[in-house]
Amino acid sequence: MTVKDRMSSPAVTATPETRTKDALQTMYIRKIRRMPVVDDRGKLVGIVTQRDLFEKGQADTPVGAIMSRDPYTIAVDTSVVHAATLMRNLGLGGLPVLDHGQLVGIITESDIFDAFLELLGAGRAGTRMVLPVSGIAEGVAQILKALAPTGAELTGLTTVTERGGPAVIVTAAERDPRDLVRALKNAGFDPMLISVQDAA
Repeated sequence: MTVKDRMSSPAVTATPETRTKDALQTMYIRKIRRMPVVDDRGKLVGIVTQRDLFEKGQADTPVGAIMSRDPYTIAVDTSVVHAATLMRNLGLGGLPVLDHGQLVGIITESDIFDAFLELLGAGRAGTRMVLPVSGIAEGVAQILKALAPTGAELTGLTTVTERGGPAVIVTAAERDPRDLVRALKNAGFDPMLISVQDAA
């Protein structure tokens, strides 16, 4: 999954001449907390956050006097994992996204969080099971082999490393997990967590 798959595009932008009150109004209407700032040629020159505007600006203060210049950016074909790591390490809530130097969007912490929830199957009706495994590759293969005869409609498969070792998170469309659990237990698995959820 790349940044292109999760970013907001086109990005809502301001110019250095945009007044603080207008930028805040745009943020309120669009339900966003940061905006890339571009010049009259569309070149990225900064980024401004809602907090910056509230703390540093007056109503008619131009965004250019408040914005952070030369912001960190990320390329459109970068993995979401790398974007999340960069944002976490730098303490940033969002990154302007560039394609060959041109601003094409913005990826924010909310976009990253949504991607994470999607990977875990959140919001989809069905069963979620967490299965400890001794090794990820072999564990995934054995889980799929065990579940194949049940005809289960798998909607997600994620691997994690917990403090106790590796585990596989399986999500399936089935609302009744009994056949799945029985098949897994017969194959030697002992689910550490089983949950059934309705669609969000």
